[in-house]
Amino acid sequence: MKIMITGGAGYIGTELVYRLSAEPEVSDILVYDNLCKGNYNLFTGLRKVPAANVRFIQADILDSRSLRQHMQDMDVVFHLAAKVETPFADQNAHDFEQTNHWGTAEVVYAAEALNLSRLIYLSSQQVYGQGAVTSTEHPCVPDSFYAISKKRGEDHVLRLMQKSPVQLVRCANLYGYSKNLRVESNLNQLIFDAHFNNRISIHGDPDHTLSYISLYRTVDVLAQLALTQVPSASYNLSHRDLSAMDVVDVLRGFYPELETIFVDQHIPLKSLTIGCDQQLAALLPADTSLQQDIAKFRELFTFSPLLLDECSLAPAVV
Repeated sequence: MKIMITGGAGYIGTELVYRLSAEPEVSDILVYDNLCKGNYNLFTGLRKVPAANVRFIQADILDSRSLRQHMQDMDVVFHLAAKVETPFADQNAHDFEQTNHWGTAEVVYAAEALNLSRLIYLSSQQVYGQGAVTSTEHPCVPDSFYAISKKRGEDHVLRLMQKSPVQLVRCANLYGYSKNLRVESNLNQLIFDAHFNNRISIHGDPDHTLSYISLYRTVDVLAQLALTQVPSASYNLSHRDLSAMDVVDVLRGFYPELETIFVDQHIPLKSLTIGCDQQLAALLPADTSLQQDIAKFRELFTFSPLLLDECSLAPAVV
């Protein structure tokens, strides 16, 4: 099986490359990325991928000629390339449009021209806007430049779905370790700040609730989508719903002296929760608690800062 991953050097793509490279059925993985985020960690470090089945091309999804050239003969294309600027989802609308809307359009145009066997497109729960979402039939009311651009990209993918096998996955908020870690994502930022600063900030109503899923679960589901026959359709992918206070309570279990600063807690924030579709829920790995997920994350930090009283007991260096 030949697989191409747009955005393959990013937060999700890096871990998906490692996951798929271990599959005997996968003979060729093409990482297609413009490296605009400076994501070079896939290419360095102690973790290795088989040199025989992983290749890299530095190119942009807006380059239609390059895109068609490299998508040719692929069995599956994962379209992960996207502009994600947490927490700046309402700035630089043009940039979101260029990458998430028109970049996705170019991927779809190439898939149509090449009669691609299968496209797997990773979208976002943000296309729903807010509310309790129980199925993909829920109205989409995107309310940020990022969400609008993702929905416009979806429209191209849905048109392709009428002609070719496509899985469109609307994913909950991600958290968890990757070699190309996105620290700025909500839960990752809180874990980092708690571990290294012993201080976190919660902005707005601490009881507002969002759906989350760990990165390793997402990657495992995506890999299985490539390796199994799943109907061509739109899917919601999530694992657990958490309020900001739920996260604070769990973090305090790891960091009992954690300082928590609440900023503008009187300001209401949108809650957005999505239920996981049964077909994807069946592909999720064995269940773990948020405590277990954070414990696994903490093991991958390179060090734990010494507490102040420990520092005072440390011998002086002359």
